[in-house]
Amino acid sequence: SSHSFNALLKTLEEPPPYVKFILATTDPQKLPATILSRCLQFSLKNMTPERVVEHLTHVLGVENVPFEDDALWLLGRAADGSMRDAMSLTDQAIAFGEGKVMAADVRAMLGTLDHGQVFDVLTALLEGDARGVLEAVRHLAEQGPDWNGVLSEILNVLHRVAIAQALPEGVDNGHGDRDRVLALAQALPAEDVQFYYQMGLIGRRDLPLAPDPRGGFEMVLLRMLAFRPADNDDAPRQPL
Repeated sequence: SSHSFNALLKTLEEPPPYVKFILATTDPQKLPATILSRCLQFSLKNMTPERVVEHLTHVLGVENVPFEDDALWLLGRAADGSMRDAMSLTDQAIAFGEGKVMAADVRAMLGTLDHGQVFDVLTALLEGDARGVLEAVRHLAEQGPDWNGVLSEILNVLHRVAIAQALPEGVDNGHGDRDRVLALAQALPAEDVQFYYQMGLIGRRDLPLAPDPRGGFEMVLLRMLAFRPADNDDAPRQPL
């Protein structure tokens, strides 16, 4: 409140020599200018998933808690840049997994999609395998996903594949899947990547119009198969 800030202002202007104030907030714009002008400000950035995973690996190793790397990447992304949230989620994961931090348990706890299934869909598209595409969709359906969210995940992977094709060293490992992205970049012709991405964007726009979300999602993938660019002998496909 304004009265509280006015009381604090007097203390900040004439602090005792033995007192240091450390103020933390996620909404600095709500602080009065009179308070901000008397503070040395540090804007802290969100931590990357790689840094979060690195720290969780250290902590769990010291505490002798068994874990899977995939589980830590899930926690690292769910923390959204906050180490405090990452530690809190890890405590919950340990309790949920009865002393272990396993990927399947963390997915169940967070209600997140198995990222590997996105690669299953893209691999089936790469191979032109309609049966494989529909089988991958069937496995996805068992989790009751948000189909628009699944399509968004596919677009995110395609975006990173396109970056890998243009500049391999520019691909981050924020999802713990850099090697798989690089493998797709080698296997998929660049024009296919661009085509799938464009079709996915249009599919996201049209998905709310579909009579059934799963059916709309399947039609997006089948459309990708039906209209993908013709094979180009100069753009070899390498098996994954």
